[in-house]
Amino acid sequence: MSYMSLIYKNPYGAVFTISDAPNPKCNYQLVIDSMGIFMSKKDIYSLLNIVRSYFQPCYCENCQGKLPDKLYLPDTNSELCLMVDPLLLADFEELLVGATFHIEMQETLKNHEIDS
Repeated sequence: MSYMSLIYKNPYGAVFTISDAPNPKCNYQLVIDSMGIFMSKKDIYSLLNIVRSYFQPCYCENCQGKLPDKLYLPDTNSELCLMVDPLLLADFEELLVGATFHIEMQETLKNHEIDS
């Protein structure tokens, strides 16, 4: 039986860990509003890097220095494209930073055989 355990939340959304996830590579779920996205630890870190680089515009032929209105997460277990509101990006980044902090803390405690 699978169950979800809250890792971190803020007003923007929440991140949960999932025991016995259907896809063992995606044992986290990012929930924003009423949408849940199954992700791996690598996916969460990749998304955090993309959010942090949002205000560094791309000067390719298509973008020509304009800020994007979507975030694309490449190399994930599922294709992901999120519409973004630049005013809420700080909350989104804080959600991902908080989640990665708690993920790392739990792994450190487990590696040193400390019960949390």
